[in-house]
Amino acid sequence: MVYLGIDIGGTETNYGLINDQGELGTIKTRKTPMESLTCFLDMMGDIYDEYAHQIEGMAISMPGIIHSKTGYAVHGGSLKYIKKMNMVEMLETRCQTTIHVENDGKAATLGELWKGNLRNIQHGIMLNLGTGIGGGIVVNGELLKGQHYSAGEFSFIKTNVAKSKDTDYMFGFQNGIKRLFQKLAIQCEIPVESVDGYKMYELIEAGNKKAANCLNDYCYTLAIQLFNLQTILDSERVIISGGISGNPLLVQLIKENVKKVYEEELGEGVFVIPTIMESKFGNNGNIIGALYNYKLNEE
Repeated sequence: MVYLGIDIGGTETNYGLINDQGELGTIKTRKTPMESLTCFLDMMGDIYDEYAHQIEGMAISMPGIIHSKTGYAVHGGSLKYIKKMNMVEMLETRCQTTIHVENDGKAATLGELWKGNLRNIQHGIMLNLGTGIGGGIVVNGELLKGQHYSAGEFSFIKTNVAKSKDTDYMFGFQNGIKRLFQKLAIQCEIPVESVDGYKMYELIEAGNKKAANCLNDYCYTLAIQLFNLQTILDSERVIISGGISGNPLLVQLIKENVKKVYEEELGEGVFVIPTIMESKFGNNGNIIGALYNYKLNEE
């Protein structure tokens, strides 16, 4: 059987065919409409029409707090026009097929749990480093969704103790890649619009110490939150994904800084440090996990 997998992001929407075993065909990309719900539904309908005669159903990954059993969206994260609505019921009025929807961080975690680097892992954490910090938690070999389907919303962890509504002190802002690129642009005295993951690693590989220090500082603050998560969850493995994770330097620096934080806080050997590794599927993991969610719901 063949399905249509769609990963709706805050900037781009990736989509393509995926078979019953999680094997992907050609992935296409469109800009995600930010203007209105009508534009969003038009895009989803156009994508469906392109594949309608080939597919068994649609497996969707998207931002926000999503009740994956019913398709109800409390909100759509960066998609501000999605709030308190049932995505499945709404989409099925336009796309005449079976549809299942999952949060993007949880979908990425499910992809790794089904076919990737969390396979056969009983306790694990996945962090997706993007505009914010997405991800998921695996407990007893299953994805933890929480009573209200909001487990793993790592972006909202506070990094200070002040009574403040300032999002500057949230994990998703502190370790979002936008903040990293802004700091790097200031330190290296280059236009922020010229900085992306490729540019950052290019500077580091060319011996730019300021760029290297920016990435190392980023990994240190990330390591502090990994330390906190580990004291709560006692995970066996931590998976790092997101656009900047493709370069092995990132995981190397995260490992070094996690070890440093453990030694600073507790001394060596008090807690077991989890295995830290890159995701197997990268940006394709959301679609693979969305299909796994589809299959679990159909069972």
